Amino acid sequence: MAYPSDLTDDEWRLICDVLESPAGRRGRPPAVSRRAICDAILYLARTGSPWRYLPSEYPAWGTVWQQFRRWRDTGVWAKLLTRLCQIARLMKGRTLDPSMLVVDAQVARGGRAGPSFHEPGGHGGRTNGAKRTLLLDITGSPVAVRVDSARPHDVRAAGELLETVLDAMPSVRAIIADRGYRGLAAMCARRGIALDIKAPPKGASRFTPLRPLWRIEDAFARLGRWRRLSRSYEGSAASARAWMEIAACHYLLGRVLA
Repeated sequence: MAYPSDLTDDEWRLICDVLESPAGRRGRPPAVSRRAICDAILYLARTGSPWRYLPSEYPAWGTVWQQFRRWRDTGVWAKLLTRLCQIARLMKGRTLDPSMLVVDAQVARGGRAGPSFHEPGGHGGRTNGAKRTLLLDITGSPVAVRVDSARPHDVRAAGELLETVLDAMPSVRAIIADRGYRGLAAMCARRGIALDIKAPPKGASRFTPLRPLWRIEDAFARLGRWRRLSRSYEGSAASARAWMEIAACHYLLGRVLA
């Protein structure tokens, strides 16, 4: 039985070389199809189902969990996100790497009963959960994500993510953000990057979409359709980041093959 979250043949062909075992790898070939494991992970991400509730059509949940952990720890999802973002940019006639990035964050309430990385934070420090920082390019394609506890300030979380991304993307010349990110000015000045702070018009009494910041709000809304992200259910920031990357990858697959 196929589920709506399963990869199509075209989608699998686009990403299989990243998820399959590398050529020349020694040892016994995998006993379980990597595509079946990937489909199982996408099912869990889309439905929010607990690991042990994985349908019998997929490989055993323990097998899927072990491979999820390997891909998480080796940065496979981040590599796949970078590839898909580059493909999406080329299809829109853009250069391979962006020259402008948009940054924002959201706080997700923790939904785990047990040990976790969650801490109080957010507005007034009233939300015990996780802070998800997202980088987009100007076309609205996710570039990178970071997940922390809700405690760190938005500037600190964004700064640490940007320091990593900018080292790999020297083409970036500008960062766009809202007024909460004015603290990035020192880092941007040190790197010779422009910081463009967007603010609502003076006297605005109702919600006013800010271009191009509305794109990142749209991205958060689309990623929020993945039930695994409805709250922060993970015990570690690494797993929480991996689920964000998985949802972002599938979102980009839909854009690339639309």
